[in-house]
Amino acid sequence: MSGKGKLVGWIVVLAMWTGMGVGLNMMNENNSCSNCQEISNTAEDMIEWIIEDEASGNVGRDQADTYIDNLEGIIIDLGVTR
Repeated sequence: MSGKGKLVGWIVVLAMWTGMGVGLNMMNENNSCSNCQEISNTAEDMIEWIIEDEASGNVGRDQADTYIDNLEGIIIDLGVTR
């Protein structure tokens, strides 16, 4: 994958992450979450992608761990059971 492709890929990831953050804020304000399961599923998908990126050398181990920890935190905050 070219450098430009990696950049575009990570921009998409960060945009999705931002969207999930907005969703969490809305959940906290309304004390309910109509799409918590979908947000949780997306976070789990992103964890899988990060693991694959780390295995292929596109992301460093420390960076991958940080992303995974943050995504797992989102899942925990949602209170969605797996």
